[in-house]
Amino acid sequence: MNALFRYHKLAEAVEAQPAFRGLDPVQIEILMAIGSSRQNEEMLTVSNVLEMTHLASPATLHGRLKELRTRGFIEIVPGQDNRYKFLKPSLLANEYFNALDKCIRKSVLAA
Repeated sequence: MNALFRYHKLAEAVEAQPAFRGLDPVQIEILMAIGSSRQNEEMLTVSNVLEMTHLASPATLHGRLKELRTRGFIEIVPGQDNRYKFLKPSLLANEYFNALDKCIRKSVLAA
């Protein structure tokens, strides 16, 4: 259990960094879903995220997507026929994921 609390403390430090400051829980969940799908060699669409109503209403989710794009965390990639808009983590999002990954590794190794 010490590793869990160590991770939490390290993750708070990451999220306090200027580039990552101000991400709310909904934005983090959206980022994690986009990153996870990309890790599995899949891509979420805007519609997929708007269906995540367990997180928030579609209007709120759309607003959070817009904020993530404005802040440089996600990129929107049009599909071949322009009917779908795919979501891709940006370099900034990958830096965030890598920073959290380091936190996990540090907390486990120190346990």
